[in-house]
Amino acid sequence: MFLLCGGRDTSGVPLADAYGLLMHKNGQWEWTLAPGVSLSSRYQHAAVFVGTRLHVTGGALKGGRVVDGESAVAVLDTAAGVWLDRHGLVTSSHNDNEQNEDPSFDLMRRCQHVMSSVGSQLYVYGGLQGYPCSCRICA
Repeated sequence: MFLLCGGRDTSGVPLADAYGLLMHKNGQWEWTLAPGVSLSSRYQHAAVFVGTRLHVTGGALKGGRVVDGESAVAVLDTAAGVWLDRHGLVTSSHNDNEQNEDPSFDLMRRCQHVMSSVGSQLYVYGGLQGYPCSCRICA
C-alpha cells in the first residue's frame, strides 16, 4: 500500500485528506479514502510508517503558519482504520489554532523536515521552525 496525505491543491490551499493506493489480488490498483477523521490540513510535513501505523509530524498551514499543539502529531492506524492522537481515537478534526502547554509539542512545530524510523523509534531531522515560517515556499 502507498499512502498519500495532506499537501496543497492547485490554489495553494492546504489539504486534510488521506488516500491509500491499494493493489487488489487481481493486480489492479485502486485509490481509496483513508477511514476515520483525518488530520488537520497541512503541507511540507513528514510521514513515516512504523509497522501498520503512519506517523505524521509538523507541517505548514496557509499563510506560512506552522501546525501547532497536539495537531502537530497525528497517527493513522491502518490496521484499525482510525486516526489517533495522544488521547486515543480522534473523533473530530483538530483546531489548527489550539494552544497546548506541553513543551514536547513545540519540537514538532516545524516544516520542511525529514523523518525516518528505525525499529519502533522515530527520528526527525532539520526543517524550519518559527511562527510564522519565514521561507518563500510556505507563504
